Amino acid sequence: MSATTGNAGLWYDKFCDRWKPDWTGFAGDSGKRDWIAQIANIDAGNSQKKVGYSALMTEAVKRLEDLVEAQAGRSFRRTTAWRFVTGLGRNHPVENGFAWRHDLGTPYIAGSSLKGLARAYARDWASLDDETLERTFGPRPEAGLAIGSVVFLDALPIEPVALDADVMTPHYGPWYRGENNAVPADWHSPTPIPFLTVAPGQTFVFAMLPRNRSNQRDQEDCKMVADLLNEALETLGAGAKTAVGYGQFVEEEAKEDEFGSRTPKKTASTPRAPDPENWSGLEAIVYSEVVRIIEDRGAQLLVRFPDGSEEQVERHEARLRNGGRRR
Repeated sequence: MSATTGNAGLWYDKFCDRWKPDWTGFAGDSGKRDWIAQIANIDAGNSQKKVGYSALMTEAVKRLEDLVEAQAGRSFRRTTAWRFVTGLGRNHPVENGFAWRHDLGTPYIAGSSLKGLARAYARDWASLDDETLERTFGPRPEAGLAIGSVVFLDALPIEPVALDADVMTPHYGPWYRGENNAVPADWHSPTPIPFLTVAPGQTFVFAMLPRNRSNQRDQEDCKMVADLLNEALETLGAGAKTAVGYGQFVEEEAKEDEFGSRTPKKTASTPRAPDPENWSGLEAIVYSEVVRIIEDRGAQLLVRFPDGSEEQVERHEARLRNGGRRR
């Protein structure tokens, strides 16, 4: 799958074109579904594409990880085990919004959301005492604005993101709306509501910093919180609809089969020392884009770009990605 051009978030939020001529609603019952399918690039007969510009995303992730290293912070990468969604409560014509990183046009997870997830896990599952909670995360939210010893950064996808569509079908609309003393009964008509999601198998980088890098306790708190957040992402999940399996992040890429069982994908992601004699099969950075090296021809490399095009480049123009990691 190659990546689309342009800012998908801006397109999704501002340029919906499925209205009736008189602007009274969507054109046909399938209008919302068709719009989401168009954004997710899953229109019938078309090959699915990803959203996000690879060069900008690689640069953003590098800046993030460089900041973490400079400030003695912690970072790790985790992959969506199944679908993930955040920002459903945002206003949007299709009834369910979506959280976009405005500068990248990709999904992301706000640092404030990760802080709330980590705090809830630390309090309810790890049973941290009140003193440690307040020192690490700051006083309770009702106490007003406050800071703790750890700074949470936004989680970013490391490469263009595949999206997917799902549908929720509430059955008790009249009861929810309080119409004519309605009761939650099965004779009410179901109302299918489509919404946009992140597809399984998408990798994000999570990062946090000690408030004061020269303070040993802040550094220890940062390490502790990184471990807690990692456990929370796999145990509780992030974003919306976690009660039905959304939002789980795992160490290895994984997928759900049709019966809901999670099985790891077969990947070879163990780092190895780069072989100076043969770079074939490795990933590299060329012209600020992540490319796959198809063939090592000595001084020249045959590489494949994200859009599927292939080109010969000089070896000195390529920089191995992740120290020479096979994927």
